[in-house]
Amino acid sequence: MPRSAAPLLLVLTSLLGLTACGGQAGAAASDGRPTSTNDPRFLPLAAYDMPDGDSRTVSRARWTLATECMVRLGFDSLKSLAVDPVPAWPERPANTGVLTAVLYADDDFRYGIEDPEQAARYGYQAARAAYERRYPEKKWTLPQYLALTGQFVGDDPKTVHGHRIPERGCLGEADRAIYGTNPQERTNPVLDLETKSLQQGMKDPAWKKVNKAWSACMVKAGYHYATPRDAEIGEDRTRKELEERLTEHRRDTTEPSALEKKTAVADARCKQQTGYLRTVHTVDVRIQYRLIAKNRTKLEEERRWERAAARRAQDLLGD
Repeated sequence: MPRSAAPLLLVLTSLLGLTACGGQAGAAASDGRPTSTNDPRFLPLAAYDMPDGDSRTVSRARWTLATECMVRLGFDSLKSLAVDPVPAWPERPANTGVLTAVLYADDDFRYGIEDPEQAARYGYQAARAAYERRYPEKKWTLPQYLALTGQFVGDDPKTVHGHRIPERGCLGEADRAIYGTNPQERTNPVLDLETKSLQQGMKDPAWKKVNKAWSACMVKAGYHYATPRDAEIGEDRTRKELEERLTEHRRDTTEPSALEKKTAVADARCKQQTGYLRTVHTVDVRIQYRLIAKNRTKLEEERRWERAAARRAQDLLGD
């Protein structure tokens, strides 16, 4: 499935050690995607992603079916829930005894922050900002959230209004109607290979060399990080930001701090000055072509599976 500004919801609880992930289909790079290998947005594996139009169809069908399911479970107020655009992926309500960390993945930021102006505005949270622009936020009650997602923690009730919540909630029920199974239970070869491409690319001599050039540039700007990933994670910066927030009693802990923004700006500028993006993209593209050649059968199967799901989604919307 496409990964344009898509959230990965990680639900953490110290008592149970449970994790749960959710996904939201966003706009894919497969419709009108760049065809030039010189374009940093070009990724060979994107050809096997679900096209933009199909992705929107599947998302609308998923939420249409999920809404019908929610009404069936007794949530009559959701009859008029807007599904175009679809809502943001449900997040567990705050103050329900569970810490929820939301990580955002976006192919536009595959190599990290690139634009100094964007970095000055969003820090390292541009993917989150892009997602929030694309999908309207909706607050859910805990019963609604549980009924939608089926992501139970501890003693969460498994029924609502006298009805048993479906496996993986109403969204899971909708996915099974569209895909025949829950996509989360399958290995997506596109995602798998894109991850492998990055892992292999970071071991490439050219990638390592440009990391060193970027790091030297960052030292001149007053920052000491070996790689852009280290700067984005920024454990030393995180500690300082936490101290600032506790001291200043900042209300919005999701807003990037001034320190994060300054670091991200330096990061983006050093990428530009060292030719970082051009180098790592060239390596990434070369490795992706090699992985495609070795895994073409699995990738073609995935593309057929996605196309069949899009056809079923269109039929369901038609009905």
